[in-house]
Amino acid sequence: MSKVISTLASLTVTLTSAQALAGVVWFDTTEAMRAASGFPITSRYTVNWAYANRSAEAVCMQNGYARGMYTGEQSGELMGVHCFTHDMVSWQDVPFSQISRWAWWSDDITVLDKQVSFKAEAATNSECDTMNYGGGFLTGHTGPNNVVGLVCLDRSHVTIRNADANDPQFQALTPPLNPHYAPWYQVRAAANQVCQHYGFPTGTATGAATTGSGILNLAFKCFY
Repeated sequence: MSKVISTLASLTVTLTSAQALAGVVWFDTTEAMRAASGFPITSRYTVNWAYANRSAEAVCMQNGYARGMYTGEQSGELMGVHCFTHDMVSWQDVPFSQISRWAWWSDDITVLDKQVSFKAEAATNSECDTMNYGGGFLTGHTGPNNVVGLVCLDRSHVTIRNADANDPQFQALTPPLNPHYAPWYQVRAAANQVCQHYGFPTGTATGAATTGSGILNLAFKCFY
């Protein structure tokens, strides 16, 4: 997958391959880049998923891309981000009620930032499905009249892959991922690790179910 290398000294961004012109692009962001976006993040532990999505979108747009999401990984000051080209995504405002109506959304959560990451991603994928898209994610923004920003991808760019919540081959699933409590960075990292294992650059959570043997199995929408 094409990568963008952020040079700490100059903060210049250099595309390493022409393949970066289409689809999903990964690069590392510095603390200065995130601050310049208007949504600074020093540590992934200090923000929620909605704030992180707002920050990722701003960073991606500053670098010429349409929308994006952080990978959930952080090494020192560096945080990885996946950005989507304009031909990859569709964006619209939708009433918050269209997201909160889905089973994965907790009924008592009326503020976007208060929902846990896994449930927010699963509910969002349900909404994109009903709009005849393959999947998607929220921008983290809310607007007048209680609307939220929704990003969806065409079905041709989405596929589903699964993994048990305690699968030891995925670092992000140790400890096992609990959809009701997992922090946003664990959910994002798990989605990326599972999707990349199957050859896709990134993805989001779309649901979970207990198997006949009592093991929780996680479902992810992978984007490509």
